[in-house]
Amino acid sequence: MHDIVERDIMTYQGAHKTVAVKVNKGEEGVFQQAIEEIAILKQLRRLNPDTCNIVQWDGFFFDKERICLTFELLDQSLHQYLQEQNQYGLPMGELRSVLHQLATALSYVHSINIIHADLKPVNIMVVDRHQHPVRVKVIDFGLACPVSEAQQGMRLGTLWYRAPEMSLGVPLSQAFDMWALGLVMAELAMGCQLYPGRTDYDVLRFIVETQGQPSDDVLDHGLYTPKFFIKKIKLSSLDEIEKHMEQHPDRFMFVSLLKDMLHLDPRRRITAREVLEHPFFFLALINGIYFFTVKNVSQYIPLNSKR
Repeated sequence: MHDIVERDIMTYQGAHKTVAVKVNKGEEGVFQQAIEEIAILKQLRRLNPDTCNIVQWDGFFFDKERICLTFELLDQSLHQYLQEQNQYGLPMGELRSVLHQLATALSYVHSINIIHADLKPVNIMVVDRHQHPVRVKVIDFGLACPVSEAQQGMRLGTLWYRAPEMSLGVPLSQAFDMWALGLVMAELAMGCQLYPGRTDYDVLRFIVETQGQPSDDVLDHGLYTPKFFIKKIKLSSLDEIEKHMEQHPDRFMFVSLLKDMLHLDPRRRITAREVLEHPFFFLALINGIYFFTVKNVSQYIPLNSKR
């Protein structure tokens, strides 16, 4: 279930069975999202909800301006189930069983080219808390989308379970779900979130501190990378600067001058007058670009002038 107030889950006692009803308000954005979810659910109907560990969708109906989706009624969320356990998380036997069931669910979802995009403990339901081993099903496909419609830079998922590529604006794939699955399992094992944070920056900082920085190839493909990372070039020597410059014949002379200005020994560091006398400027004169010579500058700025 999404963390937005426009939606609610309630139970309805019909003539034959009690079902869960997801109520969506008739506001334009929410209504459109519900229509898109129905399109996804129609595709998932081809799968067996029990063997695929996906919630069974029964259909939808309208209540005035609201569109309502009906699902099989399940016991409680995995988040609630975890809270009822001890603070150290679930035992290994349950971890293995839950992981296998969730991986099975995602395998089937991914087989029809869908990204769930919001996997988290509250979107995973326990079928019956008293049944052992515990059975779980994936619910809430409100943010799900076909792989072909995943747009670079789109914002999906819940912050604590959001893969770094989402925050960075890297092109989205089904790998996004696998990151969320990893975080869900870490939470089930420890009893707490692995990467809590109030902002994307907080979460990325936790990730970098724990796993290191994403590769340059990943960062280079992110629309939002500059919001979080400053690009730095690692050089083994100053001579390598020319490799990162425009392919200009004067770049070697420029680097030579740069090295003189960056000399570690201040006594050997080049002076401003020596910079003006450097061959780097003479090459420009040959090419028709005029610069003040030292003599020209001296006419305007007397070296021994007193103020």
